[in-house]
Amino acid sequence: MQDLFDRLRELAKKPMFLKAAAAAGVILILIILLADMSDGNDKTEIRSDNAISFESADIYASGMEERLCTMLSEIEGVGKAKVMLTITSTEEYVFAETQKTSSSQSENSYVIIDNGSKKEALLEKINNPAISGVLIICEGGDDPRVCEKVYIAVSTALNVPTNKIYVAEMK
Repeated sequence: MQDLFDRLRELAKKPMFLKAAAAAGVILILIILLADMSDGNDKTEIRSDNAISFESADIYASGMEERLCTMLSEIEGVGKAKVMLTITSTEEYVFAETQKTSSSQSENSYVIIDNGSKKEALLEKINNPAISGVLIICEGGDDPRVCEKVYIAVSTALNVPTNKIYVAEMK
């Protein structure tokens, strides 16, 4: 064993070995830098996915506002109505997972399906954006009985507490 170490020491003293070691070091540094650059591209893709999520949250809010306007205008005394929803989150995608348990640890992993030419995680469900507030402006907003009907209808339809709902009279 000592003989092997002596040979390595002699080899390390030769200029050719030093040049090869330096070249190998430079190549390793370049590989690390290229790997870091490719990770940056993945982060850009994630940002674009988030932009799509915000757009889908706006579409969800617009659709819910239209549906609420239609339903509220059918309530006696409400008349014309305008609705604005405040959204505090985007859609949340929940993917199916499997859990492997051994004697000392457990490991979760996504369920992967073959979708033609590519593999994707199995989507289990999509949680709608969270609604944090509702503003309703309607023709009957000055009548306490109409307001009470609106509070109950909106709270029931959206599962939002009444303290997060405001009803006002339309001018």
